Amino acid sequence: MSLSKLRAAALISFVVALGTLIIGGFFARHDIPPYPGEVAGPDGRVLFTGEDIFAGQDVYQRYGLMDHGSVWGHGSQRGSEFSAVSLHMMGEAVADRIAHAEFGKSYQSLDQENKDVVAVRAAHEIKENRYDASTDRLTLTAGQVDALEAVQRHWDKTFEEGDEGYGFLPGTVKTAGEREQIARFFFWTAWAAGTTRPGDVATYTNNWPPDKLVGNEASSATYLWSLAGILSLFLVLGLFIWFVHHYGIWYGDAKGVSIADKLVDMPLTPSQYKATKFFLVVILLFLVQTCFGGLLAHYTVNPASFYIPVIAKVIPYSWAKSWHLQLAIFWIATTWVASAIYLAPIIGGREPKHQGLLVQLLFGAILLVAVGSLTGEVLGIKGMLGDAWFWLGHQGWEYLELGRLWQILLFAGLLFWLVIVYRAVAGNLRNAGKHEYNELVTFYVISAIMVVLFFGFGLLFGRGTHLTVADYWRWFVVHIWVESIFEFFGVAVIALLMVAMGLASARDALIVAYFTAAITFLGGILGTAHHFFWYGGPSFWLAIGSVFSSMEPIPLLGLVVRGWMEYRSVRKEGKEFPYRWPMYFLAASAFWNFLGAGMFGFLINLPIVNYFEHGTYLTMNHGHGALFGVYGMLSIGLLLFAWRGCVKDGHWDDKLLKVSFYGMNVGLLLLTFTTLFPVGIAQVWTSFTEGLWVARDHTFFERGFVQLLGEWRMVPDTLIIVVGVLPLAWFLFKTYPHLKKAEIAEGESVWERMGIDPTAPKAD
Repeated sequence: MSLSKLRAAALISFVVALGTLIIGGFFARHDIPPYPGEVAGPDGRVLFTGEDIFAGQDVYQRYGLMDHGSVWGHGSQRGSEFSAVSLHMMGEAVADRIAHAEFGKSYQSLDQENKDVVAVRAAHEIKENRYDASTDRLTLTAGQVDALEAVQRHWDKTFEEGDEGYGFLPGTVKTAGEREQIARFFFWTAWAAGTTRPGDVATYTNNWPPDKLVGNEASSATYLWSLAGILSLFLVLGLFIWFVHHYGIWYGDAKGVSIADKLVDMPLTPSQYKATKFFLVVILLFLVQTCFGGLLAHYTVNPASFYIPVIAKVIPYSWAKSWHLQLAIFWIATTWVASAIYLAPIIGGREPKHQGLLVQLLFGAILLVAVGSLTGEVLGIKGMLGDAWFWLGHQGWEYLELGRLWQILLFAGLLFWLVIVYRAVAGNLRNAGKHEYNELVTFYVISAIMVVLFFGFGLLFGRGTHLTVADYWRWFVVHIWVESIFEFFGVAVIALLMVAMGLASARDALIVAYFTAAITFLGGILGTAHHFFWYGGPSFWLAIGSVFSSMEPIPLLGLVVRGWMEYRSVRKEGKEFPYRWPMYFLAASAFWNFLGAGMFGFLINLPIVNYFEHGTYLTMNHGHGALFGVYGMLSIGLLLFAWRGCVKDGHWDDKLLKVSFYGMNVGLLLLTFTTLFPVGIAQVWTSFTEGLWVARDHTFFERGFVQLLGEWRMVPDTLIIVVGVLPLAWFLFKTYPHLKKAEIAEGESVWERMGIDPTAPKAD
């Protein structure tokens, strides 16, 4: 296969995928739901303004309520679905107004035949779009005015007095003015979800959430593009299989075992020695993160309560959820940062001068951002930062909770990390074109640059950005950064390591790298559109998201096969193989890539499935399988891979790693298959038969079997924390006093000390 053609294919795939997504966003901004300048009743009296809606959105973000509930399905899956509840309340209020006018009694007291008649009329009234763009005014009907009042009463009471069923503590939103503003914001989200977009047959949210009372049913486009997604899966899968067989991609024996011969006795450089402290921080963050996950699981079946009462009184669900997500991102990202620092002199062949000092400065910067942002999130949720909440507190977006100042500092830290890595490999870049190994190093550096730049997309929206627009850019970080760019970076790291150790030719590594990048860009970048299905964007996102997200599992099929080959090769080496358990964690990552990211992801991505599934535990099931299963296991594998090269040979303890491996993986299997998946299936069924607002109601989580599964979740959570994380933590702190010395001096050739030269010609 021509290397130049594969290189061009990867580049074209990236440009086309990213260009299509950005162009689609440009056109989508014309169809997003408007923030009316004025909202008036049928008598012309102004009820509230667009500024009130924006103010309510600020309240929603300030108190971290996206981590305690959701709007249009995005956010926490355990708390209220604020827009769905408000929309159903609108339906009830409008239906009651019609029932009293026609029959002199409430809607609920009517017989079924008259209920059906009233429901049709109520849905018609809600669906009619009374927003006048020329005057920037939205006029409500009398029934919708009743709904506004009901919505305001409901959320005022909930956020002032608390609601134990959902885990809201008293005083969740501090002032009456803020509670009025957030209620108006929720009413606006309900209006957009129930009102038909001008010139269309569906609402601004493409008829989501499902609710028969307001006439929200899956649109014809939802069914059509679901079929297209299935067709796309089989078509691209066939092409993928043909391509792999025709060109021999991923053929050959597994070669991961041979890495041990080069690294196990390698002395350290100063930067590698200083990078070991990062891994100790990683395991502490990991431990706290999983403990907060256990607390969230307890809150699911025992809202606002805990065995130690003071914890439930002090730590609301939003705090626990924010830290659970942020700590996951921190420990995984820190692992990748530290692993790259460890690998940099091996890849580049030399330790740059003052590299250790720069690593030390980066370590301090990461600690500052982690402690500052986590503290700020708590203060923001507690309402203690005033107008500084956006910059120092809780920014309000799931997965990007950290305040804007901390986000900017983290971005600067990643840029600084990029400089550190670049310094170690710069010599190979200057020699680009002389050897294919140099091209591979360039591939690696580009992937690292993209890791940093795509995190920067999170800075393109801010306080007061339209809800739909902000979420559009948020997924550039949350989805593309994780499911495309990190995969791209991971492929580059593995390819470079194989070549640097003399285990594969640079050409073979480049073929696999470019091929993987091409298919990852198409599926991973354009597949982002499946997050835009119901969030205020036009229906063309259904087409793009369904077709390309269906492609995402396909490269994972190849990777899991390769992971199984590595697993078998490690087993053949026996118990004495020094990199046995790091390689097992890498193999586990490949397995979860297939199951958690691929299969669990495909299960929920088809529009017709996602229409009823969106905002349920099936999303959470995919999230745990993908984030913890794929990137968690991969990060632990990289951590142990680097750690094995740092610890003196006689102090390595495989027994603790074996316990940790099975504790995490068995625990995650039980967590997904025996708790999250069955609860998610029950929620989808409830959403299909009764409506999403019922599937998210606290009474659903009070059903007997849900309570039983919730209590059972103590078992997988305990396995993950006690049998998985704690032994790994003990292992790292136990071996830390027995690290190798930094014997390779600054400026000295690492390759000479290791007896390798990856740029030397190799016989094929």
